[in-house]
Amino acid sequence: MSQNRTDLRVVRSRTLMENALLSILENKGIKGLTVKNLCETAGINRGTFYLHYNDIFHLIEETVFIQELLSVFEPLNLQKLMRYPDHEGAYPPITKAFQYMHKHASFFKALFHSDAPAELKERLQYLVGTRLYENLKRNQDDHSENLFTDYAIAYLGNAQFGMIQHWFTADRSIPPEDIARMLTRYIRNTPCLDNEG
Repeated sequence: MSQNRTDLRVVRSRTLMENALLSILENKGIKGLTVKNLCETAGINRGTFYLHYNDIFHLIEETVFIQELLSVFEPLNLQKLMRYPDHEGAYPPITKAFQYMHKHASFFKALFHSDAPAELKERLQYLVGTRLYENLKRNQDDHSENLFTDYAIAYLGNAQFGMIQHWFTADRSIPPEDIARMLTRYIRNTPCLDNEG
């Protein structure tokens, strides 16, 4: 019984913090997002915050929006993308990811804002860029190939992050399906993938 009460308190605290996060991003933007502001908005103390999260970036990574986006992006498999039969269309997981970001644009636009802290940009780039391409490292034995693959991953991760950021900076001036088609085409034609399994 006490375990249930504890679980409910955890859920309640996390819900309060996520709601406060969304409120701050919507009303003050990314610059207004601090642990102090978040705790005041959520009506909790700093101790409660740090009981659940390491820092504000950890909270962002744990939000349902980021977790859902990662679950949509998870199917991204370069070998399948390269073999996808529709050479003019977008690879479906990429389309789903852009549609998801479009649906929750107020959240993602705040995160991808040019004023976002450098640490947040680095973490986002890892989550929505680099992480997706780490399967390139598999089956690489030779050290030079590993080094090359690290550069390929950095290139692809930065490129993907940059496209997403530019799409939000341009206020999503083209539909999600079109930006997904562009990204699919760019990945297919990336020179550093010519020798990647």
